[in-house]
Order: sequence, then C-alpha cells, then structure tokens
Amino acid sequence: MTKIRTFLPATLLLFSACVSSSVILQSRNYTRLGDHNRAFVLLDQVREARLKAGEEIDQEFESEYARARKQYLLERGRQLIFAEREDEALVDLAGVLAYDPDHAEAHRLRERALEKKAVRATAKGDDHLSKLELEEALTAYIAAERSLPGYKPAVEGADKVRLALGKLTALAQLQFLEAVRKLPEFRFVEVRWHSSNATTNDPTRDDAEQLKKRANHEIAVAAFARGKECQAGDHFGAALVEFRAAKKLDENLAGVDAAIEEMTNEVKASALVEQATMQMRVGRFAEARKGLDEAFSLSKMAKAAISEVMLETHRLEGESMFDAAHNQEILGKKREALAAYEAMGAKWPDGLRDEKARIDGLRTDIEGAEKEWAVAEAAEAAGELAEALDHYQVSERFYAEYKNAKARIADLKARIAAAATGGGAANEGK
Repeated sequence: MTKIRTFLPATLLLFSACVSSSVILQSRNYTRLGDHNRAFVLLDQVREARLKAGEEIDQEFESEYARARKQYLLERGRQLIFAEREDEALVDLAGVLAYDPDHAEAHRLRERALEKKAVRATAKGDDHLSKLELEEALTAYIAAERSLPGYKPAVEGADKVRLALGKLTALAQLQFLEAVRKLPEFRFVEVRWHSSNATTNDPTRDDAEQLKKRANHEIAVAAFARGKECQAGDHFGAALVEFRAAKKLDENLAGVDAAIEEMTNEVKASALVEQATMQMRVGRFAEARKGLDEAFSLSKMAKAAISEVMLETHRLEGESMFDAAHNQEILGKKREALAAYEAMGAKWPDGLRDEKARIDGLRTDIEGAEKEWAVAEAAEAAGELAEALDHYQVSERFYAEYKNAKARIADLKARIAAAATGGGAANEGK
C-alpha cells in the first residue's frame, strides 16, 4: 500500500486532504447542534476506514478525532449518570480524563456518579440497619465509603452499626471469640471485621487489636501475591492496585515499597509507549523516539516489547524519508531527491530499500547533465549553435529541471531559425 500511495498524483493527495477537511467541518457542525454522537461517529468511521486502507492519519484529523471522542464520552457519561448506570458512566469519564486530566466537567460528573453510588449504598445500609441486619448494613456502608471516601452519611451509618453492637453487653467478648474461631479457617477478612468490632466495643482489648493486625497482615500478603500474579501476566496497572492495597493494610510488608515503585515505572512506561505509538503514526518520529527512550529507561519487564516498537519507529521513519525523496524524484527535482536519499542513507548505512541504487543513478544523471551543459555553453560561445543545441538537449534528457534548460533550448532554436531565414533571404538577393 505504501508503494501505491507514493505514486499518487499531487491532485489525488489534495483531494484526500479536501475530504478530510469536509468531514471535519461536518463533524463540527454536528457538535454545534449538540449532536455529539454523530460528530464522533462520523470521524470514527472515516478514521477506521483509512486505517484499514493502510493510510496515515494526519495530525489535524487525529486532534479533531480526540476532541469529538472526548465530547462524545462526556455526553454519554452524563446520560448514563441520569439513567443511574454510574459504573458505565465512570468508564466513559475515565476516557475523557485520559485525554484531559484537568477536565473540570469530567471531574464534576465523576464526583456526581460516585456520590450517587454512595447515596444508594447508604440508603441500602439504612434499610438493613432499620431491620437490625447489622452485618449487611455495615457492608453497604463500607461500599458507600469505597465509592466516596469520607462520605458523612455512610460514616455515620457505620458508627450507628457499631453503636448498636456496643449496646449488647457481652458483644466485645463474643466478637473476639468469633474472630478467634475464624482464624484457623484462614478467613482473615472476617477475623478483621470481628476483631475491629471487639476493639470498638472495648478499646482496652489489646488482644483483639493484635488479632486485627495479624488479619491485616495476612490480607496484605494475599493482596501482594495477587499483585505478583498480575505482574507476571504483564498486567502492571492491576498489579499496582494490589500492591497499594497491601501497603495500606500493612505498611511494613516486606518488598511492598519496591514493588509499588517498580509497577509505577512500568505503568508510566506503558503510557509512554502508547503515546509514542500514536505520535509515530502521524509522523512525529522525534517525539516518539524521546518517549520510547524514557520508557525503556523506566521499564525492567517490558524492554523487549519497547525495543520492538523502537525498531518499528525507526523503520517507519525510514519509509517516510524514502517516500519524501521519491516524491522529489518523481517531480524531476533530482538534486533535491539526491540530497534526501543521501540523508536517509546516512541514517540507514546498511540500506532500507533501493536508495543506494537510486543515489547512484541520480548522481550519474546530474553529472551527465552538468558535463553536457558545459560543452553546450562552450559551443554556443564559439558560435556553433546547432552543436550547442544538441548538447543542451542531451543535458535536458539527463536532468530536465537542471538550470533553465527548456528556456535555453527554446531560445537557441529561435536563434537558429532566425539565422536560417535571414541567410536564405540574402542568397536570394544575390
């Protein structure tokens, strides 16, 4: 596909650019009408079609696509919140924030979605509490606080559960005994819950506090192990979440700080590689290389994959340079084409395509044109116009765009014709 596109006439390339501009204008019109869905879908369909056809997406189109997609996700997120489908809305809003981390409206809607989740979970907790279903109520309040940390109604609801538990005189001891019973079964989440209740009802119970710490440690160990599994599967983001959860449960857990740092670097490296891939596709190779170099220095586990992207970037840059040089050659600008091929050859000394042969051919043509031109000028200066014309024409065949060959040939033909006409008239007069 690259070879075919290289030989396209300039008029067709201009037509492609006009089509892109037309699609962009149409998308913007939909945006002005508030139809963000059509504005995005139009660009998305055109973009998919061009990618499948092997075409490169220009930077203007890619920027317009990002703008339309961001607005589309924002609007769909707003509608999903209204429909009480907050989890789906949060996914869309995360997509907006991936484009623009400081997008105020996306942050506001995200907070609204989390608040709605927290409100609904809190209402569920209140319902369980009214029925004295204390464990279910606490679970709901915890879910509300997980959605919106520090959410006052949820915190107050959890306090009400603990207060209700505290009203039972022997509850602290019962909770402690329940925690002890769960310990041999390795049910550490329940151990933590029961021991927390015991210390809440009786803050002097050091035995319950120690049991809680042990449960937290075991839960942290399990989270750390899950993180290692995610890491082994190259799921660095998920691994980072697990390591951070382990750190929160047990700050002194062996190896957790190093694991968090390592996964933080891997996540950053993955983001840089993704960004570099987009830059590479729109021909911003210097920026892509810079990002890939940084990613390579950050990553320990994805160096092979990053190296492959580096090689692909290098190859695509070479293809881009070759296409630019070849376009100059097609237009007959042999000196410019030669300079472009030589610049490419300096970066790819072992060769990428047939640029070495093209360099030799262009040099031969340029040197031939120069030699023939010099001979022609000497003949012209000596008054040998017919001979000069022959050499100028040979020079033009070597390199049509060399100096002012067409004008010089036309002028010389006119002079020869004028001389022939004038000479003929003189003979007739005699």
